[in-house]
Amino acid sequence: MIKAGIYIGLLFSLVMCIHPDSSAQENGMLAFEQYIQDVLAHHPLSQKARLNVQKAEATVRAARGNFDPVAGADFSQKHYDEKIYYRKLATGVRVPTVAGFDLVAGYEKNSGHNLNPENYIAGDEGLWNAGIELNVLQGLLMDEGRTALKQAKAYAAIAGQEQVLQTNDLYFSAAEAYFYWANSHQSLSIVQESVVLAKNYFENTKTSYFNGEKTAMDTLEAFTVWQDRQNLLQSAQSSYVATVRNLENFLWDQDGNAYLQGREPEELENLREKAAVPQFPIDSVEQHPMLQKSRLDITALQAERRMKQEKLLPKLKLKYMPLLTPDGEGFPGYNENDYKWGFSFSFPLLLRGERGNLQLSKIKVQEKQLDLENKTLGLKNKVLNSQAQIGLLANQVANQKQNVDGYERLLWAESEKFSYGESSVFLLNKRQEKYLEGQLKLVDLITKWQLEKLKYGYFSNTLDIAVEGQ
Repeated sequence: MIKAGIYIGLLFSLVMCIHPDSSAQENGMLAFEQYIQDVLAHHPLSQKARLNVQKAEATVRAARGNFDPVAGADFSQKHYDEKIYYRKLATGVRVPTVAGFDLVAGYEKNSGHNLNPENYIAGDEGLWNAGIELNVLQGLLMDEGRTALKQAKAYAAIAGQEQVLQTNDLYFSAAEAYFYWANSHQSLSIVQESVVLAKNYFENTKTSYFNGEKTAMDTLEAFTVWQDRQNLLQSAQSSYVATVRNLENFLWDQDGNAYLQGREPEELENLREKAAVPQFPIDSVEQHPMLQKSRLDITALQAERRMKQEKLLPKLKLKYMPLLTPDGEGFPGYNENDYKWGFSFSFPLLLRGERGNLQLSKIKVQEKQLDLENKTLGLKNKVLNSQAQIGLLANQVANQKQNVDGYERLLWAESEKFSYGESSVFLLNKRQEKYLEGQLKLVDLITKWQLEKLKYGYFSNTLDIAVEGQ
């Protein structure tokens, strides 16, 4: 009876250790929400994701550079046989516009004994000019500069979606690492207590054997059970070390250092309690950043396709420049009879290159559209599957809790029978084994349940993440 009382006391201690007081857990605990906030604030991948905004701004700025005004000058002089054959100076500025035409202006001043007659300018004050250059056919509605700007704006929006995707990926990986760490920590605690119990039971059985109360077989069986628990403990320790090392990949403080230092996780079942499965129409998956990114890719490709289609048109550029002769006071004067004009025209006769490029551009758009349809269907199915799995796993967790409670009661009942000599060491060990397996299975089911809720948030784009720059 004394040995049975000791055994019951140890078993009671085991139950209390598996369900410790919540106040004791707060000491040295690494809370999940604080952990995730630190990951998103300090992890290099999070900082890399925030660089997407700067990349987007730089891309748009570079595309706007196609419409920057360009100033230029050209000066040449020939001096020979103590004579100035010619001296020519031409300066100008060109202002491209998003409307498809260029504004041009310039100043000329030429002189010399052997100046080409077409370069002759009356007077010594030079000649001003200002005008317009317009693509009438190819380039009227779309050209390289406007295409580049439209694509840059699409890429800027893509960069915003990339930031969301990269942050979501980091959140998912970091949360997954925390869940597995919490799983291994709880499993290790359960196994450690089972080892202590098995060891004490072996010591009690051995004492009983020396007192003539137990057989050698009972002692051997108790020793074997203790060895099995030690092997299980080593396996649990190995798993725990692996999850700790994996978690440290995400533990970055503001100085770039990991800070786990023996802290403990929250209870698995209490994690992300606010992350309940929201009920919303499946069509809301259309707003997922992965699908938004694909649509923006199509927008960029359609701008390229529009440019390729423009290449099928002939090139016809018109130029018109009024010539402004300085008046007597040095200011440019306008005379409707003084001007320069002209045009240039070209057209490939077979258009094989242009038609081939247009066809390739259309195929790229079709590929992206098909890819978008596939991704949309895949995401919808993943959300639906995840919803179903969460419900099934919640039922399994509830059932397994009842099983663990049942195994616990059976173990207590078997220990009572054993104390009165109505049971055997074999049956008692079996009860212990079932109770231990039930606890470990419950931890695994809770982990799967939490991971499925995490997947649901990832696939449905309902992860509650506050991202700088979004």
